[in-house]
Amino acid sequence: MPHVSHLASPSRFKALTYGALISLLLLLSGVAELWSSYQTTIAQGHAQARMESLLFSEWMRQDFREVELLQNMVAEQLQENDFQAKQPAAERTALESRLVRAMRGVPQAYDMILVDRNCQLVLSFKVSPGFDARERSYCKAMLSPSKEDRFVSERFKGASGDLVVMATQRVRGVDGRVIGLLGTVIRTSHFQQLIDRTLVGGYHDVMAFADTRMQLLARQPLISPMPVAPVNDPEALGMLQRGDVEASYEYTSRLDNRTRLHSMRKVERLPLLVTVGIDKETLLAPWRNKAWLMLGGWLICTLLLAWGVRRYQRNTELNDALATRSVAIDHAAEAIIIANGKGHVEYVNPAFVAMTGYDSEEIYGQHKLEDVLLAEHPQFKPVLQSTIMGGEIWRGELSSHNRAGQLYFETISVAPVMSAEGRLLRMVAIKHDVSDAKMLQADLIRLANTDELTSLYNRRQFMQRCTEEIARGQRWERPLSLAMLDLDHFKLLNDRYGHAFGDEVLRTFASCCQASVRIEDVCGRLGGEEFAILLPDTDRYTATQIMERVRQAVAELQLDNPQGGEPVHFTVSIGISELYPGDATATPMMARADAALYLAKQEGRNQVRAG
Repeated sequence: MPHVSHLASPSRFKALTYGALISLLLLLSGVAELWSSYQTTIAQGHAQARMESLLFSEWMRQDFREVELLQNMVAEQLQENDFQAKQPAAERTALESRLVRAMRGVPQAYDMILVDRNCQLVLSFKVSPGFDARERSYCKAMLSPSKEDRFVSERFKGASGDLVVMATQRVRGVDGRVIGLLGTVIRTSHFQQLIDRTLVGGYHDVMAFADTRMQLLARQPLISPMPVAPVNDPEALGMLQRGDVEASYEYTSRLDNRTRLHSMRKVERLPLLVTVGIDKETLLAPWRNKAWLMLGGWLICTLLLAWGVRRYQRNTELNDALATRSVAIDHAAEAIIIANGKGHVEYVNPAFVAMTGYDSEEIYGQHKLEDVLLAEHPQFKPVLQSTIMGGEIWRGELSSHNRAGQLYFETISVAPVMSAEGRLLRMVAIKHDVSDAKMLQADLIRLANTDELTSLYNRRQFMQRCTEEIARGQRWERPLSLAMLDLDHFKLLNDRYGHAFGDEVLRTFASCCQASVRIEDVCGRLGGEEFAILLPDTDRYTATQIMERVRQAVAELQLDNPQGGEPVHFTVSIGISELYPGDATATPMMARADAALYLAKQEGRNQVRAG
């Protein structure tokens, strides 16, 4: 009879063989699964970096949009004489005051400069006038034949020693000719402050801003001191050479020797780059843990192997269900809304709640994105839908009301997140409150069109109204009269009672004129004690009656004597002219009215004369 051990040997060998085969199959399947999971994790890391770079680039673009709005408002007020190095002190002071008020509306503005068309610095709050800027990139851009009036420079060291970026805009005259350059200086420390207000995902993750020369503007974590030389990133340089707007790649940094999954994006219409780097070692930590578990299960037993498979499945589900939101989105200053591919809102950040007054629970799953954004503007819904389905970004500037009924102005951008097959996965909307910028714009328009002392139209706006009324009168053959008014002996009042009293005389006189004429009449201060009143649909005879009423009302005015004693009276002399058929501008009418005013002065003042 054969020995038992001899009979058992084939079974043992078969069991070992089966065990080895099963172990080998498990090992091969485990290796295949680990490789697939590795690819998925890397792809998810790239997707996360791409999403964050998209959000941060939009954030940066909105930041420069504020500067662009500011420069548009300021450029509309600039004239050719503002770019002259030698100006009267009063005009220069007024120009500087306008720039200072404008800078207060955009905190990131470190300085504002004016450069004439010969690249000579005319005005700056940090650098002495006369600086030759011909070698600066922003001045070369102004002199280039490019039709683009706006330019953002690369990083350079300013005269104060700070690293800065310059956002510039050509200023054109009424004839369309370039008369100079308006620049807003932004220190790179501002970009660092923007980054410092955000939190990237992991401890070793990186977010950075750079210019197109690959010079760092800001980085989180901060590197001190910031490298002066450009960063040697071949993939980023290749992206710029190809003209691409974004690139995803793996790169080992020479600053800390860590390998990261980078998503670099060029900010739209700006020579700036946003890069987000997800640390590869940190990203793969869950994957490595899973590999050790699978290896342990392969080494010990089938039960542990089954447990490892279940653990892997749970980890896979967790990886597939990566959260769309991040700490950076939660702490963003702009309102951010994320919706699924069907348009249902899945997430709103705290800034949205603060802006609109609606709680997140009222929005989640209850409303579609287009209803949340365009409830007061339904006419834009078809355009939004077609733009997003086309894979493009939709932008708009609208007015809305919050839950309390308060009006605010906002800019909205909605970006689609598409799959590789072109299927819409998510929609990300960013709402930015620009109410303060709108209020600043209205204030600047008011300051540009009215006289600050009397609140009447200033000379430029009055001449504009004259041009409009003359065109209307000539077209419809309607009468039009113009009155020139000059306070009698105003210089004597100024010299005797002081300039403060003189200002009070001008304010009182302006109020009297507005109260004495009709609502359709246009009053303006041309300069000093010289005023003008435009009377539409009024012939010379009626204009004389109205101006006589004004003259009498002024003669009856009296102001308290600042030196004590009798009240102070003053009078006005008025010259009137009527629109002639050949008058194309206000100049002939004003000349005739001036002649009539001179006649009223010669005949003893306090009179109304028609020319």
